[in-house]
Amino acid sequence: MKIDPSTRAPLAQPTRNAERTSQTGTAAPADDLSVSINPAAAELGQADSAGAPFDGERVAALRQAIAEGRFSVRADAIADKLIDSVKELLGR
Repeated sequence: MKIDPSTRAPLAQPTRNAERTSQTGTAAPADDLSVSINPAAAELGQADSAGAPFDGERVAALRQAIAEGRFSVRADAIADKLIDSVKELLGR
């Protein structure tokens, strides 16, 4: 199951010290700036740069089917693919 990369939130980014303020409204010290990225999130970022295949005709056909009320959701198929995706991410 592939997820459209345009719907994902960006990975954590550090902010500039001038933009960061403590609860008292004063600027935060520069030495407390640190960001850590979960290894799984880093892998997602690398996978995205590889470029997933995109079938514009398929997307258009699905949109048309949804608009016309012909598209039906198969919850069992979604659940199976979700479980497979989680297994793949966990390396099982």
